[in-house]
Amino acid sequence: MRLLLVGAFPYPQHHGSQIYFQEQAIALRARGAEISLLTYGAGKTPRAENTPHPPDGSGPEADDARWIGARAGEYWRAIDGFDLLTTPKWMAPSSIRSGPSPGKPLADFGLVMTLRNAVASMSRHAAFDAILTHNAEATGATLAALRMLRVPKPPVVYCVHTLLGKELSAYLRGPKTNGFLDRLGLTRATGRPTRSLDRFGREIDQWLARRSDGWISLTRSSNRVMRQFSKRPGTMIPPALPDPLAGETALDPVRTARQHGLEPGRFFLYSGNLDAYQELDILAAAVRERRGGSRGMGGGMPVVLASHSPRSVAGWAEAMPGVDFRLVESAAEMQALLAAARASLLMRRAEGGFPIKLVNSLAVGTPAIAFHEGEWGLEHERNSLICSPDQPVESMAAAIDRLEHDDVLAARLAAGARALYLENHQPEPAAKQVLDLVHEIRHFHAGRGVDSGVDSG
Repeated sequence: MRLLLVGAFPYPQHHGSQIYFQEQAIALRARGAEISLLTYGAGKTPRAENTPHPPDGSGPEADDARWIGARAGEYWRAIDGFDLLTTPKWMAPSSIRSGPSPGKPLADFGLVMTLRNAVASMSRHAAFDAILTHNAEATGATLAALRMLRVPKPPVVYCVHTLLGKELSAYLRGPKTNGFLDRLGLTRATGRPTRSLDRFGREIDQWLARRSDGWISLTRSSNRVMRQFSKRPGTMIPPALPDPLAGETALDPVRTARQHGLEPGRFFLYSGNLDAYQELDILAAAVRERRGGSRGMGGGMPVVLASHSPRSVAGWAEAMPGVDFRLVESAAEMQALLAAARASLLMRRAEGGFPIKLVNSLAVGTPAIAFHEGEWGLEHERNSLICSPDQPVESMAAAIDRLEHDDVLAARLAAGARALYLENHQPEPAAKQVLDLVHEIRHFHAGRGVDSGVDSG
């Protein structure tokens, strides 16, 4: 089977969307599929052949050089053996942050034109059997590209990374400079602009559901939306990552933690990106609460925020007093640091998306403190502690304090976290599910005799 995976982002990168995209491609190839990848071009961010050593200073070039230098093995694993298509470099956005940005429309137009040319140039015997689109932008661009063509069109399988009706307004949260200030007075709970953005996001979610030929949801909430608005085949397949405890190179959590000045098992870790939708203002407030706020808790085990980006560490440290920041060079180092943590912290309250950092945490047997129980398969007091979305600061601080002082609970949750990974997130069974679904979608698509993106179903 010949598949094209389309992502509206630069690739490879260490962000969660790219990691899910990467590991899906590798797992599908391992089951015999022939895989091509289409993503944004490199743009202003240099690739390995142009940057053999990290430069001095900061900025996008320095961040990418770290990806290439310290993570060379990870970089080549992400691209080796794939037919990698990219948009023209001059069309690429200068920022790799998630969410809306001024450069995205041009970058997405580049996806449309590159995809159109790729599909049109394929002979009948080398045509793609299906196109798997990763996130809403990639799906919209793919549907637009296929509408331009008169050749037979492969079915479009929408991999639903998030629900824009839940998440779009969350990009307005967080600092515009160094600080947790909403400069425009917008919040997720109130305000006409916020409600308008969420309504617009819901319309996009429903439009994509109706027009895709099939779909893969990652979470229970996105599964409900797709089932409600799509008449095409689809199913929920949680994201899968390779087992870090079964690799050739063993993790060394104790050594890694101590290299960062941390005591193994005696710190809490946030390991995701620092974009506004992650709601890190809650983490900052919870740490203040623990350091001696109204409850006078006095601190205890440190709360650590680890990032691959020197710019992020420098830019956010001043805005989050009481949080310990660490710069991490590679995915393997981050995984080892996660394995050494007492628990991982998931701040996201918006439903729809699946944090890849949660899969990383479960894989090494580190439980999560989070705000959603059923959404990601978590169970309170079995593999996680679930906080109240309505009282996020107080409940997060209380959960951290509880786990800090209960070693028996920490051990039980750790065992439950590892068991959940083995049950839901291994690459081989996930890839089989994807390929079985693609076969079903192709059969359905052929039976209807319609072009992708034309029938509104």
